[in-house]
Amino acid sequence: MENTLKKIVFVDDNETYLTIVRNQLKSFYEVFPAPSAIKLFTILGNLDPDMILLDIDMPGMNGFDVIKAMKENPRYKDIPVVFLTAKDDESDTIEGLKLGAVDYITKPISGPLLLQRISNIMLIEKLKSELQTSYEHLKELREHQAK
Repeated sequence: MENTLKKIVFVDDNETYLTIVRNQLKSFYEVFPAPSAIKLFTILGNLDPDMILLDIDMPGMNGFDVIKAMKENPRYKDIPVVFLTAKDDESDTIEGLKLGAVDYITKPISGPLLLQRISNIMLIEKLKSELQTSYEHLKELREHQAK
């Protein structure tokens, strides 16, 4: 049985931070670094990631604009997005969560804490998927019984 790693795209315009986070995660996840929103959307054209870690302050398209665009696109709207950013103002946190992020983590963050939060989110996503599959199966059974 093949054991495939979950895929995470990490978007940050700081190359050093891209490297640090990639190194913290690479033993547990397949990490795709993206130094800009443009690169993220290029990656999304070829990959269906299990999660996106997203910085807010970036040149061009900022993280808030990115998540807005993702949530408007049926192909990307269900990908869990976690803001990983130096912006630690409460209003930014609330804004990020209102826009649909599943978590908001401020930099700097310890590797073990980041791994645990990602693991928790991945578990929730897995359980949501299993629940949806069970619901669809139950719905089919009820429709079959009604005939």
